[in-house]
Amino acid sequence: MYDKYCKTCRTSLSSFYSTSMLGCPDCYKAFEPEILSALTKIQGRTFHVGKSPNNADRELLLEYQTLLKEKEYAGLEGRFADMHALAEQLNVLKEELKSRGLI
Repeated sequence: MYDKYCKTCRTSLSSFYSTSMLGCPDCYKAFEPEILSALTKIQGRTFHVGKSPNNADRELLLEYQTLLKEKEYAGLEGRFADMHALAEQLNVLKEELKSRGLI
């Protein structure tokens, strides 16, 4: 059976199929149709779409951003006691977001 090879590093297509690893950047071009086919089978797509937070996570992120803005305005207006209280709330929220892997 014919086995496709990368002209640069001589990695074979059968090696890619058995290890899921390529030998060099040129392998991506040499095996492009096979790689795209494998990605489609594994992921359902050939491009990265990222992680989408659920509604609860989205609300926490929005609350964090809102508190950051409030803290900034408090600082600009010289309300340092408010700024300190907001910083404490932000620290608690930041730890929660970290534990969820969102920041």
